[in-house]
Amino acid sequence: MIVFRFIRELFNRRYMIYTLAKRDFQNQYTGSYLGIVWNFIQPIAFIFILWMVLSIGFNIEKLGNNNHIFWLISGMVSWFYFSDVFSTSTQIIQQYNFMIKKIDFSIGILPIVKIASSTVNHAIFLVLTIIYGLVSGIEFNFYLLQIFYYAVALQVLMLGLCWISSSSSIFIKDVKNVVEIIVQFGFWLTPIFWDVKILPENYRWLMNLNPIHYVISGYRDSLIYQIPFWQKPIETIYFWVITLTILISGALIFKKLRPHFAEVI
Repeated sequence: MIVFRFIRELFNRRYMIYTLAKRDFQNQYTGSYLGIVWNFIQPIAFIFILWMVLSIGFNIEKLGNNNHIFWLISGMVSWFYFSDVFSTSTQIIQQYNFMIKKIDFSIGILPIVKIASSTVNHAIFLVLTIIYGLVSGIEFNFYLLQIFYYAVALQVLMLGLCWISSSSSIFIKDVKNVVEIIVQFGFWLTPIFWDVKILPENYRWLMNLNPIHYVISGYRDSLIYQIPFWQKPIETIYFWVITLTILISGALIFKKLRPHFAEVI
């Protein structure tokens, strides 16, 4: 099956993926004095400002009787991961255009390289979030392990989206701008800093069509509400149907356009 062939190829090229991901991670901080710290200064500052506006400016009460800022962080940590990968993946093939004509190089792994590189920042941010939760008095248990499931689910979704955006952006330069708009509007339309319960009950099902909502609520279920994912069968089915559709579509689009990359770049 194609899935097993793909997994086998990833395993055979694991050292190449590791090397390229390490290089991509290091290149982000070349010539920077603070280095990796910059990856956390901006999101932490943004979360703090957003919390100030919502909690103090608009006097929004704590959601679910939880620490409001922890509720906010637990949702945004996965959004930062997604937005970072999706926004930068459009240029990943151009970034490695010198490797396109190499026969022994599978260019389809480049989006995986970008995901792997960003996973480092995500893991550090997640650890800091858990530490903050412990300091704030949040009690964790084995439901915290669900984070791995939701992280993998997000990675599968991002891989499909990255295959689509990275391959199509070579032929249509506007794709980069479209992705930026999707990320910008997606932040406000996804229940990240607002609770889905504010929507009329008849319209809440629309959020199931947004796969990012499933992941964000899953992080909160793991970190705060202690709700296992199998107690949300409808949402889980919605997510995987949409995600696998995007993944398969991305793989087919990438495969279709791959032979023409060298002609355009």
